[in-house]
Amino acid sequence: MRAAPALPAALLSLLLLAGCAELGKLAEQTRAHVSMVEGLRQFDAGQHAHAARTLAGALQMGLDEKDRASAHKHLAFIHCTAGRDGPCRDEFRKALAADPGLRLDAAEAGHPVWGPVFRSLSGPDMLSTGLRQYENGAYDESAKSLQGAIDLGLPDKQRATAHKYLAFTHCTAGREGRCRDEFRKAIAADPGLRLDAAEAGHPVWGPVFRSLSGPGSLSIGLKQYEEGDYEQSAKNLQGAIELGLPDRQQRASAHKTLAFIHCSSNRVGQCRDEFRKALAVDPALELAPAEAGHPVWGPIFRSLKSGR
Repeated sequence: MRAAPALPAALLSLLLLAGCAELGKLAEQTRAHVSMVEGLRQFDAGQHAHAARTLAGALQMGLDEKDRASAHKHLAFIHCTAGRDGPCRDEFRKALAADPGLRLDAAEAGHPVWGPVFRSLSGPDMLSTGLRQYENGAYDESAKSLQGAIDLGLPDKQRATAHKYLAFTHCTAGREGRCRDEFRKAIAADPGLRLDAAEAGHPVWGPVFRSLSGPGSLSIGLKQYEEGDYEQSAKNLQGAIELGLPDRQQRASAHKTLAFIHCSSNRVGQCRDEFRKALAVDPALELAPAEAGHPVWGPIFRSLKSGR
């Protein structure tokens, strides 16, 4: 049996260097985690000054997101305990930026000093952080903060702003489907939402936003249906209905095509409901010959049309 050809020396060196770099990174993260655990032990023992130095050192070494959030959270506890309200608040913000889903446990949340400070970092505060991160070009961190603000709870207008900037982030990264979904959520929160001149003129997300008028979304949904992309088609058709379609035949067409999608997926009840809505909008609605002959939705439509 012929021996496998030897790797070129240069390639072998690169692979070894890459492996060494990964091992080095893993070792550094492990040291950082061990240091953080020691800082938490010191905190529990009441050695707050030592704990603060150890946790700060662990952060400098490089921690993953969950560990980073825990380190900042305990630094916040230390600052609050010492009456340093500003640094306490800053550390909580950093903890939430690292892990927007961070919550205090019952004992922590009930603490008379830091509990109220943490609770004050509500959705609107996280939204401000996310918008500032976006303006600074820290898009990944911004997306986490914006989603965290939404999860914490925002009034409608602010929720629309958070979803709008999430849409910008997804569009910029070439994730058009997710961009479109965030714009839909923004419009659902604030149906009167409009982009300013600079935003509307953006070559990537401007056309996506403009397509999310009722007729624009309907056109996209019908095209996706013809291409067999039923999941995205259903989202756009429902979005078109919610955004508003001035023409009753357009509204009937949206409901009819949604009925086709539901029937194709054996969701007969939802198929029937969408046909009812289509006929309520346009009682004269008829299916094309090819549509009427379909073995699943054809009989359902005919039974509803005849009132049976």
